[in-house]
Amino acid sequence: MKKLIVIVCALVAVLGMTSCKKSSPSSVVESYYKALQVPDYEKALSYTDIVDQKELKEQLEKLEGFKTKVIDFEILSETVADDGKTAEVEVKYKMTSSFNSDPKEDTKKLNLVKVDGKWKIHA
Repeated sequence: MKKLIVIVCALVAVLGMTSCKKSSPSSVVESYYKALQVPDYEKALSYTDIVDQKELKEQLEKLEGFKTKVIDFEILSETVADDGKTAEVEVKYKMTSSFNSDPKEDTKKLNLVKVDGKWKIHA
């Protein structure tokens, strides 16, 4: 019985440590672009600092209307400000939309801010 309790406690500790993965600006941008690959626009917008429901709805309608879909992406660089409150992530991506069915490749620098201790893409 003691062995079972020790095993269960060890398992809980390991699971707890893996779920406490610290977020970084690059991991937020990666999650954002992965959501755009599906595409799951609502999830993608959850990684932004947009909190106004009207603005969220407008952005969601734009993404759905443009039928934006990311084909591939790569994080090129991450720079965190000395104060740790802002960051910039450069990403290279390939995407399609209602305007271009052939994948378009581009590079973009995204600004991020810390909101309640979590990194968010500044919209």
